[in-house]
Amino acid sequence: MRQLAAILFADMTGYTALMQEDEQLARLKRKRLKEVLEPAIASFNGKVLQYYGDGSLSIFGSAIDSVHCAISIQQQLQEEPKVALRIGIHTGDVIIEDEAIYGDGVNLASRIESLSVPGGIFISEKVFDEIKNQSTIDTREMGFFELKNVKQPVRVFCHSQCRHHCSRP
Repeated sequence: MRQLAAILFADMTGYTALMQEDEQLARLKRKRLKEVLEPAIASFNGKVLQYYGDGSLSIFGSAIDSVHCAISIQQQLQEEPKVALRIGIHTGDVIIEDEAIYGDGVNLASRIESLSVPGGIFISEKVFDEIKNQSTIDTREMGFFELKNVKQPVRVFCHSQCRHHCSRP
């Protein structure tokens, strides 16, 4: 089944190193991440499609809901035990088959997440176009980025609530 979706990738930073240093703390932070992610995503009408190690892939029917959800997640994860999370969001056409998701939009969301920084929410220009008239969402342009296996440079924005996190990688 094909559908348009806002795709949110989230990934803990430093998880592998933390596992080597303090496995119990790493497991506690991963558990906390799931405890924050699942209700937040559900409350913004999203769905977690996949967990992979210390990250997740979720979809939303609305770019606005996906960004509001990301803001909520990052705010909650600033409370102890803090979890350093990178978030990337893109919108696009996706194919969903047997709880697996495919498509160019998924790949772009993944690449944007990899640009993000701990505590950051990076979004594509397509997401920005959907949220730019929302007075409760303030963004800052990060510029154009060449992304692996993507033909055209992608214009990326950062949610400014994470302003101290918004520095060009």
